[in-house]
Amino acid sequence: MATDKQLEDLAEIEMHLIEIRNLFSGLFQHMAMHSKGLMGFPVNSSQLKAMAAFHEERQYSMGELCKIANVKMPSMTEVVDRLEAAGFAERVRDTDDRRVVKVQLTAAGKKAHDGILKTRAQELQNIFGCLEEKERQRLVKALRTVSSTMKRVAEKHTGAGEC
Repeated sequence: MATDKQLEDLAEIEMHLIEIRNLFSGLFQHMAMHSKGLMGFPVNSSQLKAMAAFHEERQYSMGELCKIANVKMPSMTEVVDRLEAAGFAERVRDTDDRRVVKVQLTAAGKKAHDGILKTRAQELQNIFGCLEEKERQRLVKALRTVSSTMKRVAEKHTGAGEC
């Protein structure tokens, strides 16, 4: 049975998680708004996450894209369909296993991807550039701690580790 203090802590954790989620969601929506011109059509957060998922000049399976972008398969299929129709991505058969279909960026997709990354970097500069070095260092340290802790908690609940 949880103590009153544990329940208080859990309520505060939930409050901060919701606040952080909303801040990140707003940040991604803001970046998506600034990415519209780069892609020539309105971009939603799933499309932005999918485009940002391409880290290297390589082909990705749909499963890999889903995992990297944290998007469900039906949504990723729609996103890739739209990116393909716009000429930013193409589906290609795997050379080792013809049953496997991979996705890669086209030349236009690579150009848009570079623009999205530059826009993201500029937006982050606009948002966090006002911080002094000590504040930035504290933020980075806090985010590392939160990230590490959240990974441990997530691994515990996916059976990959202990809390």
